[in-house]
Amino acid sequence: MERKRYDLDFKKMVVAKGQEIGNMTAVARQHDLDPKMVLRWARELKRKDLEELDGAALKHAAFVPTAADYAALEKEHEKLKKLYAEQALEREILRDLLKKTNPHLRIK
Repeated sequence: MERKRYDLDFKKMVVAKGQEIGNMTAVARQHDLDPKMVLRWARELKRKDLEELDGAALKHAAFVPTAADYAALEKEHEKLKKLYAEQALEREILRDLLKKTNPHLRIK
């Protein structure tokens, strides 16, 4: 099922109609909408979160990485590579030890 997106004018109209009548649930049912969604629209309109309500926040990138972010990621990547190499070495040592103590077991 594909998610529907409603434009800001439609949301304002539905909320205004609900406030005029005094029953958001009835207006939501008239327009085949979820009553919780209409109540959320009304709450967001009251807080003036029009960008969120219009879906404009979804269109803009929330995070733009900087050079410092890339440097931190590279540092973390190197740290993880070293940790992985240490664990691989430890695994090989344990396999060799297991072969020496139990020669009848064959480990690939």
